[in-house]
Amino acid sequence: MAGIKIDALSAEIAKMMEEYAAEAAGDVKAEAKAVAKEAVKELKTTSPEGPGSKKGHYKDGWASKVESENAVSIGIQVYNRKKPGLTHLLEKGHAKRSGGRVEGIQHIGPVEQRAVEEYEKRLKERLSR
Repeated sequence: MAGIKIDALSAEIAKMMEEYAAEAAGDVKAEAKAVAKEAVKELKTTSPEGPGSKKGHYKDGWASKVESENAVSIGIQVYNRKKPGLTHLLEKGHAKRSGGRVEGIQHIGPVEQRAVEEYEKRLKERLSR
């Protein structure tokens, strides 16, 4: 019967933990990329459209990119590449030139909340197998 000698037990446990950590990091990165891609798709469908000839210009500008990545984590940013300065104004509202206020259109916050919940759910499922 083959086994592990007591002297080699700690090295074997360390090796198995490193393998698990590498696999878990890969799962974290894959799920983060998938959820970001889905968030971009949802923002493209739920974002407000502008009037006139630029209709859909803001809506179609959503994209995601990897900001930082190392062996154990990944940072992904979802942003509007066509109208980056407009996101806050549309989400939170803004003052009009002629006085008064334009109410915000909540379209980023709900998508962000769903993405966070979906990411946590998927990660729990994937890491518990």
